[in-house]
Amino acid sequence: MKNLKLVIVLCLLFSASACGGEKHDLVLDMLEITNAQQNHELMIEAYVKQLAANPVTATPEFEAHFREAMAWDALIGPITKIYEDAYTVKELKALNEFFSSPSGKSFIAKTPEVNEKTTVVLMRNKQKTSQHLTPSE
Repeated sequence: MKNLKLVIVLCLLFSASACGGEKHDLVLDMLEITNAQQNHELMIEAYVKQLAANPVTATPEFEAHFREAMAWDALIGPITKIYEDAYTVKELKALNEFFSSPSGKSFIAKTPEVNEKTTVVLMRNKQKTSQHLTPSE
């Protein structure tokens, strides 16, 4: 009886592990299909430009620290885990199918421009808020 329980537990662990491996692979596929690393690097460059405008962060040391902390290799593990936790295998397969389609490829191609324009709007609104909080003399 103990052996049967052990076999059942091992089977459950193996099937969960296999599913986790499939999920992990699907997430990595999705990140590759969507050019996530290239988009991430574009975002980092945009941040570096913003940091260069601030005297506190416009130092080579700060930029090096920022680039290290925000490097793709430093973030891929946690990002992959977020996607694995958020989506099922079925959803990941459907997303990969969509992103491989003509509409999905169009979405991917336009995402950097859309993100850049969205960032400009957000930064403009952030500046308006910051100006509102600045005490008047």
